[in-house]
Order: sequence, then structure tokens, then C-alpha cells
Amino acid sequence: MRVLILGWEFPPAKTGGLGTHCYELVRNLGINGVRVLLFIPKRSETVKHNLQNVEITDVGMALSNPYNPKTSFEKGYGWNFLDEVETYNKKCVALALTKNFDLIHCHDWITIPAGIELKKRTGKPLVFTVHSTEYDRTINIYPSRKIIDIEKKGIDKADSIIAVSKNIKKQLIRNYEADERTIRVIYNGINRSKFFGITKKGHKNIVLFLGRLTTQKGPSFFLQAAKKVLEKKSDVLFVVSGQGEKLPGLIRETFDLGIMDHVVFTGYLSEEELIRAYEIADVYVMTSVAEPFGITALEAIASGTPVIVSKNAGVTERIHHCFKIDYWNTSDIANKIIGVLRYSVLRDCMRKNAFKELENLSWDGVAEQTIEVYRRF
Repeated sequence: MRVLILGWEFPPAKTGGLGTHCYELVRNLGINGVRVLLFIPKRSETVKHNLQNVEITDVGMALSNPYNPKTSFEKGYGWNFLDEVETYNKKCVALALTKNFDLIHCHDWITIPAGIELKKRTGKPLVFTVHSTEYDRTINIYPSRKIIDIEKKGIDKADSIIAVSKNIKKQLIRNYEADERTIRVIYNGINRSKFFGITKKGHKNIVLFLGRLTTQKGPSFFLQAAKKVLEKKSDVLFVVSGQGEKLPGLIRETFDLGIMDHVVFTGYLSEEELIRAYEIADVYVMTSVAEPFGITALEAIASGTPVIVSKNAGVTERIHHCFKIDYWNTSDIANKIIGVLRYSVLRDCMRKNAFKELENLSWDGVAEQTIEVYRRF
């Protein structure tokens, strides 16, 4: 079987779960004998890899690149972004028509226009993985009608849809009138070997937030909870890792709250730095307003770190040994943070039991389930 996968993010060029999913899925598909032809936009450097049964092709140059803002040509998301996505899709179609493949697999709205066109021209089956929707990304505040229309068309034209959580599946049925029979829920996985595991950790009273600094991820709620923690426990350091348009406002907010001496903004972290951040943290907090899945929670657990997660996150459908919170209830979030920091028995119980739950969330398992979808055609 030869599968054409159309992607947008691929390490080292990634902003979050989409890039992680694409890499791990492609790697494990190849290990399981699927021949993968992966198209991704060309960044500042060609991707180098030694993945089995995987051929990666850079398709055109994408200038909208939030991954390494130090590079001179990069301007970040929002700079002619829709135009660049359209150009990329057209280039994918032109190149794909010169290749041989049995099936097309697209990830999110950003590649589905090319997938639809290729299905039309080649008659090959189309699989569409939905990692998030425009309603999630905008928390339903002025969502782009154009992007919603693209998502709707992809859902209508796809032969099979993969949703990364039951919550996403419900959204697709409710907001896009998707046919439930075409949707298969396949949860994200975790590569535990990359992280530190549940070895004994030093206790440093470090609380970690990691994610894009956008309204969707709720970093302001994290800071408001930090203020309430510090009113009762002053020896705590709050680490905010990631970048995004909210960063300047969040820095100002720490001054307004009077907690600037207890908050560190790290900016973008390399993979090595990210793994270290998980390892030194005593608790990881996800205050997302909307979170289709939340791979970062799995990464924290794989590092032996207890997690406090928004109830709306898809990851809570599989991980039960965590504290689940309403993102807006900063008093409850603060109380749970204090409880984890103060009671070592609670910390150890959460981290050990959550770590056991990762056994059923391997990327190899994700690949096997995805192959089952492929074999329907």
C-alpha cells in the first residue's frame, strides 16, 4: 500500500500536536510496512530523516512560518496565510499527479482542498484527519467563514474521517452535519521513550504552562490562578512556555497582578528544552478554553509530572488519573495546584497511575488503527 499524506507541520517545523502527530504517524506507518509519500511545505532547511518506507517531498516555499522567527523571510501566521495555503495546495495537486499512490490522507483544513481535487482527478479514496476545527481555534469568536466552508467541504467529500477525540466527533456531527458512519475516533499517542519517565524527582514548587499563547489555550486563566496560589503559598515559580500574539499582554498582566517576580516566560522551546521543562515541573496545568485533544498532557505524564487539565480536553477521555478543571474557575485551579504541591502522596499517586494509563496510547497503536481505516478501500 502506498499512501500520499498531505501535511503542513513536520519536525523541526512544528507548533504543537499537529506536527507531533504527523511525524509519529508517518514513522509508525512506515515501520508497519506502509509506503508513505509525505508532502510538506519547504521551510528554511530541507527535512533530513531516516524513516523506514517514507519519502518526504518539500513542496514550494512557505513564508508564513511561526517556527523560527529569527529567519529573515519569516513573518508568522496571518501574513498572507490563506494565500500561501492556497498556493501550497495547488502545488501539491500538480506534483501528486506525477506520482503513484493508492490513497490520499489529509490533515486538517490546511491540506484538504488538495485532497478533494486529487480525489476528483484520480478517483483515489480520501481520508481526512480532523485535529481541530475553526470553532476550537477561535473559541467560536469570529470564526472564519472561509475556513469553516473548507472544513465542511472536506467532511462532505472524504470517504473516511478520523477524529482525535469523541468531542471532535460530536462537533463534526453537530456543526458540520457529518455522517456519523464515516467517522472513526483514533486518539493521539505518546512515545514514552523520549521522556524521563517516573523516576524520583526533586521538589522545586514549579508549575508549568506550555502551549501557544493564544486565547484558545487560556494562558490568562493560568496567571489568574497563579495569583491565588501565591496568596497562600509564596515559594512557587510559574513557568509559561510558548509563543503567540498574547505574549505582550500576558507580560503586562503579571505586572498588573503583582506576580512578576514569580513568573518566567521562556518563549519557544526546542524539543530538548521542552523535555527538560516537563521533567523539572512539579505539576503541569492546561487551562485551555477549547482543546480537541492535548498531546502536551501525555508528554507531561510521560515525564512523571502530575497534570491538571481542562474538562473539555479530549485527552481526559483516556486519562483519568488527573485533576479535571473548568478553565474559568481559577479558585478551583489554584486549590488543586496547592494540593499537588503540598502533598507528596497525592503527587506520587497521580504521576504513577497516570503513567500506567499511557500503556494503551502508543503511536504504534495509532498507526495500526489508521491502517484499519485504509484497508476499507
